[in-house]
Amino acid sequence: MRTDALRESAIRDVTAHRGAHADAADAEALRWAEAAGLCDTPAELRNLARIRPGLLAAWCHPRADRPDSVLVAMWMAWLFLLDDRIDEGELGRDADLLEGYLREPLGIVSCGSEPTSPVGRALAEIVERVSDGMPAPWALRFRRHVADYLSACVWQAAHRQASQVPRLDGFPAWRRAFGAIMPSFDLVERTDGCVLPPSLYYSRPFQDLLVAAADLVCWTNDLMTVDKEAAQGDPHNLVLVTAHHGGTDRHAAALLVTDAFEERLHAHARARRELSDLTRALAVPPGPRRQADHCAEALLGWARGHLEWGLGTPRYRSGTITTGEDPHADTH
Repeated sequence: MRTDALRESAIRDVTAHRGAHADAADAEALRWAEAAGLCDTPAELRNLARIRPGLLAAWCHPRADRPDSVLVAMWMAWLFLLDDRIDEGELGRDADLLEGYLREPLGIVSCGSEPTSPVGRALAEIVERVSDGMPAPWALRFRRHVADYLSACVWQAAHRQASQVPRLDGFPAWRRAFGAIMPSFDLVERTDGCVLPPSLYYSRPFQDLLVAAADLVCWTNDLMTVDKEAAQGDPHNLVLVTAHHGGTDRHAAALLVTDAFEERLHAHARARRELSDLTRALAVPPGPRRQADHCAEALLGWARGHLEWGLGTPRYRSGTITTGEDPHADTH
């Protein structure tokens, strides 16, 4: 039912584009992850191959050239491996332990600390490569968004450790943070050549459409993963949080999230119109004005591409093996 609702959602009216470099990005990201020592077990590398970070990069960044497609796939691979290591193991249920584990990557993005571990060295390489050729304010923003993601992972672990269901009113903001959506959205400006000045990026209309697109990605994920996360006893899913605080069953809560999903589409459209009005009011030159409108469209395309990838990936299926040894070589 939840997947069918997504298939029938108005977001399917958004045209999905797939970039040309999915296979190459998958292959190069996997070689990089293996050479960097990111995978602790062969099962982690096999799982990474199955969920295809390069394909996600192709759906979400269809205009990216081959080097940037590979770079996005590396970022996705790093995220998948870290997320699974946290979510599937003891790290994700002990906030103090996780804070210690993440201290190095947090230092790398916060103050340029020298990396010593495979996870840290891989992150430092990604930060250096994505920042190459980009304005300093953009690079600072990307690092800050990565830091927000790492801190939110610790927040998530603290709630798991205390067996606490997050509060419904504050959950969407934390969901965006531990979903690493904002640093992933930052990469659109790199791959599509549309870096926004602060006057537009931090304007209310752009922030509104940014949040709307981020919620579309996160709630798509939650609608697709609710059965898997319920089976794992992990409440960090909007459907499960809604069911808990609303005193409803999972089916009714999913319908409420589906309704909210449609509202986010309308919010994005409203904010895009307001952004257009703002650029005219500020007499923004035609070039930056086109870039702002392209970013707005590309963020919605990111959400649409994520849906296309998500409906096919084994990552979101209940029972998918992630960090442990997999006794089978495929998932059929």
